[in-house]
Amino acid sequence: CRRHGFIHRLDVPNSGLLLAAKSYEAYMHMQLRLAVGNMVRDYATLSHGWIAASLQKVGASVHWRAESPTTVGGQGKASTTHLRTRKHVSRQTIAFTLATVRIRTGRSHQIR
Repeated sequence: CRRHGFIHRLDVPNSGLLLAAKSYEAYMHMQLRLAVGNMVRDYATLSHGWIAASLQKVGASVHWRAESPTTVGGQGKASTTHLRTRKHVSRQTIAFTLATVRIRTGRSHQIR
């Protein structure tokens, strides 16, 4: 049986990104990485505001409930996010930051 194709839907229901394999070898490799939890997830983000280039790690507690907005702190689960600022852009009084984000803990809605 040759298995390849869709493997996993990442970050359900947030991004809806699909992980797919073009070959059996790639399929098995990615399935194994998912099973042992060492799949690296990098995101390109465009954030409103000016994020200092010196900010490289964010540690916070993320609390998510389906019926209310995600909150930081309090009863949430510990989370770690690494980021790298790529570029700053400002237009009149509005600033944006393009950054690469790597989520280490995989909490629901952590990237928000």
